[in-house]
Amino acid sequence: MAQFILSLPLWQLIRTLGIVSYVLITIGISLGLIYTFPWWNAARKADAFEVHTFFTNTGMLLGILHGIITVIDPYMPFSWSEVLVPFTAQHSPILNGLGTLAAYSLLLIIFTSDIRHLLARKVWHLMHLLSYPVFVMSFIHGYFVGTDTGTLGWMYLISVLIVLILTGIRVALVRAPKTNTAPHS
Repeated sequence: MAQFILSLPLWQLIRTLGIVSYVLITIGISLGLIYTFPWWNAARKADAFEVHTFFTNTGMLLGILHGIITVIDPYMPFSWSEVLVPFTAQHSPILNGLGTLAAYSLLLIIFTSDIRHLLARKVWHLMHLLSYPVFVMSFIHGYFVGTDTGTLGWMYLISVLIVLILTGIRVALVRAPKTNTAPHS
């Protein structure tokens, strides 16, 4: 079994899992922002929430697998401590540490979302705002330590633009004056 696992194209698998994880997390964050837009009806909001949760959770799982496989990769193996303890990797400790911190932070966001009903709304919201640092850390990790940035740099930049635009819309909607739609007497 071990020989079979080591015969897999682990380096390509690590790269692919990292990229797909980043894309899914970006989609999850984007859907989380879109979900808050006021023009959705309840059914659409429920659907958007389900898809948001699916993409975020799947991205997290693939990101964890991305890190785990680095331990068995014969090309550039990481020790368990290098994967689990931020900033201890021999290769690019800062960039890899940001990947580890992003993973821990995303786990915390997902966990607090699962127990949201037990938390004060402000606490949950504050924890959920960690999505922005997670996105930034994931971007920095993938863009600067990823070996595919030369060919996929456009994907990273488009993802940043999408999140910035959606965040701008969200902020504008929150700051927009509320209009009274009740009929005047």
